[in-house]
Amino acid sequence: MVGKAVAEIYAKRYPAAYSTRWLQGWLAGCNTKVGGDYFDFTAPDLAGNDHTLSKEIAGRVALIDLWGSWCASCRKHSKELIPLYDKYKDRGFTVVGVAREYDNADAMKTAIRRDGYPWLNLLELDDRLGIWTRYGIGNAGGGRFLVGRDGKILAINPDAAQVEAILEKEL
Repeated sequence: MVGKAVAEIYAKRYPAAYSTRWLQGWLAGCNTKVGGDYFDFTAPDLAGNDHTLSKEIAGRVALIDLWGSWCASCRKHSKELIPLYDKYKDRGFTVVGVAREYDNADAMKTAIRRDGYPWLNLLELDDRLGIWTRYGIGNAGGGRFLVGRDGKILAINPDAAQVEAILEKEL
């Protein structure tokens, strides 16, 4: 793949450049697919405590919910997951939300309070971590990635009914 070769050459020559990180993230996002591995990252919660995704979801079926306080459809999908989370959390299901916010986390705090998300929510402030790009949705408002206990992606952007059907098989 030409892009991979360019990224490797560019990374050697300009390892600290923003464009190097962007290109590497973009290439990783191109490989985000059902049956592929999820992208691991470490991000802070609202209290500033860092959480590593792989540690949070180890041994469980997990939904990685990339959302934003400004994204009405993201919030609608997230709220639809609350009954599923409550029903399956004791059987090995978890949700980790990651809010893509700009400037500060004030709107994120308000959204969590209003919508009532009971799961861990992490913060991607000003795209510093490149999480959206690494998941192949750099220009999107958000996305959902259902991951199996083995770390393989089971579904991309499943709705609540699809998540429940998969959970019934997996748990």
